[in-house]
Amino acid sequence: MRYFTLSDAEASARTEILDEAARACSVSFRARPADRDRPIAFQHLDRYFAGVNVTQTILDNFQGYRSPEIARKDPTPRLILTVTSGPYRIEQNGRVNCEQTGSMVASWSRDAWRHQGDEPVRARAITVTMEELGLPYPFLRDVMVRNIGVSPLGPLVGRYLADLANLPPMSPEQAATLASPTIDLLRALLTTAAGDEFRSRGPLGDSLGMRIMMHLRTHVTDPELSAGKLAAHFGISRRQVYAVLARMGVTLGEWIRTERLQRAARDLANPANALLPVATIARMCGFADHSSFSRVFKQRYGCTPSEWRVADAYLTARQEQLSLPLIAEIASETRG
Repeated sequence: MRYFTLSDAEASARTEILDEAARACSVSFRARPADRDRPIAFQHLDRYFAGVNVTQTILDNFQGYRSPEIARKDPTPRLILTVTSGPYRIEQNGRVNCEQTGSMVASWSRDAWRHQGDEPVRARAITVTMEELGLPYPFLRDVMVRNIGVSPLGPLVGRYLADLANLPPMSPEQAATLASPTIDLLRALLTTAAGDEFRSRGPLGDSLGMRIMMHLRTHVTDPELSAGKLAAHFGISRRQVYAVLARMGVTLGEWIRTERLQRAARDLANPANALLPVATIARMCGFADHSSFSRVFKQRYGCTPSEWRVADAYLTARQEQLSLPLIAEIASETRG
């Protein structure tokens, strides 16, 4: 957990320090004052729960922008959920959200965006990789840059994010145990909001892809999950199952395998599961055969499940996340 405030830097260097720090973030961007004739304010808390990044910022006269060039160079697509307490402008792909009383807005890292706060406002954000989130972008695009705080889970997620940001310092192992439930809650929020969008646009048939994805997510640990089972559940043909998912950019077998492997990797890294045999975790995640699980796990992650468990415990204890505050500190020291 790191704290960062521009008030610690000389006024003449603040814009340059913040911009240099912003360029080094996991979702890199450029930063500057919204009004060059006024000072910029930026007080920032940055913390990680395994791969989940949570930030809390009080800002004023701030503009952040991510260019198409920066977005194209980013190898890892991420989703960012930003929750604000007052007027804060978010733009992406021709959509704009700026509500005077605050909002809860999702955006993603693959496209250019612009954020702007012209007056003092608090912004909390949570960032996860699209891979960890496990929801295809075509499924989510209708809720991007819209206020989803009005959806049924919005208030709950807002309170949870505030509590998460304000937790006392904890060990990397303790923080890692919160990653999975946090991703699950974020996924539930987005799925609910996306479902509302689907239903508002047309008849139930138009939401078939969304309903299939929700069923997949709920039953992915079933070893017998298949196109045939999905077809029987929804009363359609196997061919229709594949066609509906293809329109959402989803390949069924690949999605199931990837989702199960990600769950297994998280469960292996979870200190609470330290005494569970690898074979048990494999079965919990939907793999019926331990040897085939070990083979596909090594193909994806470059090591065996047992090696992953040992290596993750070591890295969790020693790896330092590269964050905006750290880069700002380095920049300040360099100028000193």
